[in-house]
Amino acid sequence: MKYFTPSSPLRQVAHLVGYCLLAASLATAKVTTATKVGGGATAAGLPAAQRAAIYQQLQAPIQITLTNGSVILGHSIRVSSENTRVGTSKGAGEAIFTFKLHEIDQLKVPGEQYKLLAIDFYNKGQYVKALEISQLLYQQRVNMLPLLPAKESRFFLHYVKLVLQLNQPARALGITSKLRPQIQNPAALERIDDAILSSYYRLELYRQSDSLAQQWIDQHAPEHRNALGYYILGVSKLRTENYLLALELGLQPIVFAGPLPTQKLAECYAVAISAALGLRQADYAAILFDEMQERSLNWPLDDPTLAPFRQQLLQQLKPAKNPPL
Repeated sequence: MKYFTPSSPLRQVAHLVGYCLLAASLATAKVTTATKVGGGATAAGLPAAQRAAIYQQLQAPIQITLTNGSVILGHSIRVSSENTRVGTSKGAGEAIFTFKLHEIDQLKVPGEQYKLLAIDFYNKGQYVKALEISQLLYQQRVNMLPLLPAKESRFFLHYVKLVLQLNQPARALGITSKLRPQIQNPAALERIDDAILSSYYRLELYRQSDSLAQQWIDQHAPEHRNALGYYILGVSKLRTENYLLALELGLQPIVFAGPLPTQKLAECYAVAISAALGLRQADYAAILFDEMQERSLNWPLDDPTLAPFRQQLLQQLKPAKNPPL
C-alpha cells in the first residue's frame, strides 16, 4: 500500500471518502464490548529520612512584609476574599494577626529549591519522588495561593499532571478545584480544564465527562494539537455502540493532523479502528492500523473500553502484520 505523508490532502480526502462510503452503506452494526481491564505500576518513592527532612524544612516560618515595613513570621495562613489571617508562635500558644490583602507587600515562603528537585526527578522518570515533593509543597502553599505569584499556581499544574499520570483522578479533581480560581493565563486554564475532563473520564463519571468533552469540541478546531475531547466523546459513542459517530469523531483529528505531534492522536486512531471493527469493516480498520504504525503511534493500553477492540484487531490481522500493540 502506498502511504501519503501525514499532512497530505490526499490522505485527508481518502479518510473523508472512506467515512462517507461507510455512512452511506451502513445503518447500524452492533458489537458488544468485553469486560474492562486496567492496571499500572509506580516506581519507588523518597527515602523516609529525606522526606522527613524536606517536610521539616517546609515547616519553617513564612516571612510576611507589610506595606508599613513590619515583618511577621507566621506558621499558618488563611486567606479570605478581603483579609489574611496569620498565626505566629507566642510562648506556648499562638497569636493571630489579621491584615487586609492590600497591606501585604511581600511574602517569602521556604522551600523554593524543592521545586527544582521535583522537576529534576520528573525529568529522570522518577515520578513518585517528584509527586511526593510536589505534594509537600502543595500542602504547604495551598492556603496562600491567592497571595502568591501566578507562576506558583502554574507550577502545580505539573503536580496535577503527575497525579493523573499515577492514576489518582479523584485527587486531581480536588487539586484543580483549588488551583483554577487562581489561574488567568489562557494556556494554563486550558491545561487545567483538560485535567478536569480527564479526571471525570477516568473516574467513569461519564455524564460529566461527555458534557465536558462536547464543550471541549465546541471550543477547539479539529486541527488543534490536542484531540482530548474527540477521544473521550468518541469512546463514549463506542460504549453506546454508535459506531458511525464514533468513527467520525475519531477521524476528525486524524484528517487534520500535520507533521507536528498531536496529543491523544493515538487514542483517536484507536477509536476510529474500534468503530470500524464495530461496523464490521475489518479492511478499513487494518488500513487505519497500518497508518497508525506509520506514524509510530501505540495503542493505548489503559482504556478498558478500547481493550476488547484491540483483541479483536489482533485476531483479525495476519501474523506478519501482528506486532505488539
